[in-house]
Amino acid sequence: MTGVKNRNAIVVGCGVFGSAFASALSRSGWNVTAIDMREEAFEELDDDFDGETVTADGSSASVLEECGIRNAGLLAALTEHDATNLLVAELGSEIYGVERVIPRIEDESLLRLLDELNVDPLCPHLVCLEHLSSSLGLKRAGGSR
Repeated sequence: MTGVKNRNAIVVGCGVFGSAFASALSRSGWNVTAIDMREEAFEELDDDFDGETVTADGSSASVLEECGIRNAGLLAALTEHDATNLLVAELGSEIYGVERVIPRIEDESLLRLLDELNVDPLCPHLVCLEHLSSSLGLKRAGGSR
């Protein structure tokens, strides 16, 4: 991940994808704090994960502050809930000024809500569609941001 000077990261949501991302950041030398409301979610983290884990509601401003959001260069909101990820992205971008904010958004119709924020949304549906279209040489109809 280039361009981010501060190597402190917060990952909200440690399902399969969030844990894989948090583990990859940790392996790459980032100082990672992984947050999830379910203690057992941290079992998905790689054995060599070298960050902190916090069992709490990552959409809470007070939890984010306790986890060091004021010193974070990267905030990834990777829960399974678009509304939660939108809230976390807005907090990170607008309230705390985190340099790089990545919310996972499943419903691509919600992407327009992020146009005013300084975020880099990840929409798995669009990523897969773009990859398949590119691989097969298909022309893509609108719908992308």
